Amino acid sequence: MQDGDLQTITKYVADGWPEESSHLSHTLQSFHAARAHLSAADGLLLYDDRIVVPELLRKQVLSQIHEGHQGLTKCRLRANLSVWWPGIGRHITEVVKSCRFCQENKSSQRKEPLMPTPLPDGPGQKLAADICDHDGKHYLVVVDYFSRDIEIVHLRSMTSLHVIAHLKTIFARWGIPFELITDNGTQFTSADFKQFSVAYNFKHTTSSPHFPQSNGAAERSVAIAKRILCQPDPHLALLSYRATPHTATGSSPAQLMMGRQVRTTVPVLSKHLVPSQKDYSTVRNADRKAKASYSYFYNRRHSVRQLSPLQSGQRVRVKLDGVKGWKTSGKVVVHASEPRSYYVKTEDGFIARRNRRHSAGS
Repeated sequence: MQDGDLQTITKYVADGWPEESSHLSHTLQSFHAARAHLSAADGLLLYDDRIVVPELLRKQVLSQIHEGHQGLTKCRLRANLSVWWPGIGRHITEVVKSCRFCQENKSSQRKEPLMPTPLPDGPGQKLAADICDHDGKHYLVVVDYFSRDIEIVHLRSMTSLHVIAHLKTIFARWGIPFELITDNGTQFTSADFKQFSVAYNFKHTTSSPHFPQSNGAAERSVAIAKRILCQPDPHLALLSYRATPHTATGSSPAQLMMGRQVRTTVPVLSKHLVPSQKDYSTVRNADRKAKASYSYFYNRRHSVRQLSPLQSGQRVRVKLDGVKGWKTSGKVVVHASEPRSYYVKTEDGFIARRNRRHSAGS
């Protein structure tokens, strides 16, 4: 805005604006749209009670607003106290997003709304696996998504072939699943495991690296397994778990896996140990209600926000939870097949898969 524009605007404020703005310059048109808020006092042009800054001084004022690197929201709040010009909000956004210090030191992104996993059609169709440590030993933990039944296997070796051998034993007992979900541990990403998935004809899905929430079923099962393993008789503790109704389904893992209850140390009528047909629709409704309730309270507790999708070629900065600063910059290569997951190529040429929460547009 030149001095001539400022004088013209001041004159319009004093004498009244024309009804039509089509014949005005682009600069004057932007002020015409805000004319109801404009006034003049003591030689200053005001927007409500904020000073209208001439164009020649805006770069300096933007720099002053940005002092302290307080982030986009606070810079806007600071401007709202005293200064204005058409498009000031957009200009503040450009300054903050182009500031390297602000981009590297901004807060972690909010968690996104929970994505509950649909219940499979029946037991044994979808499994999750993870490896946990307890008392200096390694264990393979496998959970069935439908029944919540878990298997806990002591690993004498951490090699991929040893893990595969135990999975084959589980598959021989319950059948081959349609899908197996794991993390990105070397046991699950080796060429041997790839060959195993092809030979046994199941889909192998890996969760987002450094984002265990994307394999929540396995994470929860690991916590259960550790609680079982620290008990005096882990076998009896596992049996008790399998015989106890799950809060989400209303049925025990044993009932859903085998169609009957299992005998434990607790007295039970013999008729309850006889196989019977389970009404899966009841199980499905109970599971849906439980997940809806859990999602509601999770989303409210964490003040979740849906993050906008990233596009191939978009510049991003990457930061993992627990790491200070968005110091790693890169470019989105492509959206991964898993939800909210992207392949990102960093400046040093390394390509890694990252969750949307760990990738922020720059």
